[in-house]
Amino acid sequence: MSYLTPDMANDAISRMKCFHDDIVSLYGEYGMDLLDNLGRRNIVMSQAQEKFFAGALAEYYEGVQNDGRTGRADIFIGSLNKELECKLTSKHKSGSISFQTDRETLAQKKKLDFLYVIADPSFSKFAVLHFVGLTTDEFRPVSPGSRGKVGMYKHKGMKKCNMLHGGAIDINERELAKIEKRLAEPFRSDAAQKKVQARKEYWTTTPTRYSFTLEEVSVPSA
Repeated sequence: MSYLTPDMANDAISRMKCFHDDIVSLYGEYGMDLLDNLGRRNIVMSQAQEKFFAGALAEYYEGVQNDGRTGRADIFIGSLNKELECKLTSKHKSGSISFQTDRETLAQKKKLDFLYVIADPSFSKFAVLHFVGLTTDEFRPVSPGSRGKVGMYKHKGMKKCNMLHGGAIDINERELAKIEKRLAEPFRSDAAQKKVQARKEYWTTTPTRYSFTLEEVSVPSA
């Protein structure tokens, strides 16, 4: 069960958006565009994610701390004795989204909670996913050149996910619904029917794939 709520997520994200708009303007005053490099932008915004989500949590729980230094939890919730790792990401050029972490840290902790925020390029639409109790089983092995970073097996990790903002679409389920509709219609040939049956077999047996819908947040007035 999630100890974060959609209202907490909306509050934290709206504050992140206001901060983001301010620093985009500041960069512009010095002739720089923060949005030229989304990876760099997300690194700049990662501390804001920790601070504002910690602030939202502190409204409900005691002993909330945020400290992103190496070896420290991004957010620690004292009254729950919980550590929360914060990650900010955006879609790759291919359209895919990767949920990454440091495998060595996760292996040492054995089990961790993660808060992944997906932001669009303009930082106006978001998805917020809270994963509870992830282990190394939910992540891929380390690959050469990855510097210890590993991506999540979404078909495993999403079983432990609480969706706080935006949405997650089960692509397998969507495709199977299309196929069932097609199977209910007459086929022009046996070959065409076999092709659709093969698609059904593929989407029935392949690990679940997901796509994510990003939504705006309500920004409180100053």
